[in-house]
Amino acid sequence: MPKIEFVSEGENKLIFKLTEAHPALANAIRRAMKSLVPVLAVDFVDFYVNSSNFYDEMIAHRLAMLPIKTDLERFNMRENCSCGGVGCPNCQISFRLNVEGPKVVYARDFISDDPAIHFAYGDIPVLELFKGQQLMIEAVARLGIGKEHSKFQPVSACFYRIIPGIEINDKCDLCKNCVSACPRDILEEREGKIVAKNLENCSLCRECEKVCEPKAIKVVETNNFFFVVEGTGALPVKEVLSRAIMILKEKAENFNKLLSELDV
Repeated sequence: MPKIEFVSEGENKLIFKLTEAHPALANAIRRAMKSLVPVLAVDFVDFYVNSSNFYDEMIAHRLAMLPIKTDLERFNMRENCSCGGVGCPNCQISFRLNVEGPKVVYARDFISDDPAIHFAYGDIPVLELFKGQQLMIEAVARLGIGKEHSKFQPVSACFYRIIPGIEINDKCDLCKNCVSACPRDILEEREGKIVAKNLENCSLCRECEKVCEPKAIKVVETNNFFFVVEGTGALPVKEVLSRAIMILKEKAENFNKLLSELDV
C-alpha cells in the first residue's frame, strides 16, 4: 500500500517520501501536480490607454505569468460554470490599473474585484512608465490547468528520484573503498560494518560497486521515491498534492466504471 511521509513542509516548498508505490504512480502524481490542478491566471487584457514603451502583447504576457492567490472553493472552471462560459463573478475576476508616470508599476498596484484574490507577490515589477506616459487596463483572470498552458501551473518545480536500497553481503572485508568512492557520503563504517545512511541522497551512480573488488556491495532500485515540490504561490503546495491525488483517484474510479460497463 503506497504511503506518504512528509520530510519538510512549507507554504511554497514540500519535501516528502512516497514509499511502496509503483513508478507509474509516482510519475502520475508528478504530472497531476503540474498539469491537472487548476489555478487562476490572467487570460485576457483590455487596454484602454497604453502610451508606455511596451506593446500591448508584451504587457499581457507579463501579467499572464504572475501567480495569483487562488481559492478553489470560490471559483468554477469556466466550462462548469452556470454562465455557460460567458464569464461571471463565479468563474473569473478582474484586476484594474490606471497609473501615470514617472512610476515603476508593480503587481501590488493592481486593484482586484476581491481583496482576498490578488497577485501572490506584490513586489514583482511589471514595467516602468516615464513622464507623460499612462497605462489604463483591465486584466481578467480565470481558472485553468497546466495541461492547457504553463501559466496555469501551480508548481514551478516538481521532481522525484528513486530511493535505492544498498545490500552488503558477507564478502565485505572492510577495505572502505566504497566509503571513499561515494560522492554523496552515503556510506560509513559503524561497529565493524559498512552501513548506508541518508539513502534519499543517493544518485544511483554505483561508484561503490565499481571499486569493491569482492563484489560485496550492490545498489538496487526500489519502489520508494523522494519528492521535491516548489509552488508558485498560487496555492499551498500541500493542497496541490492533496488535490492532485484526489483528481487521480477520480480518474481511476471513472475508468473502473467504464470497464464495468463493457460487455466482455
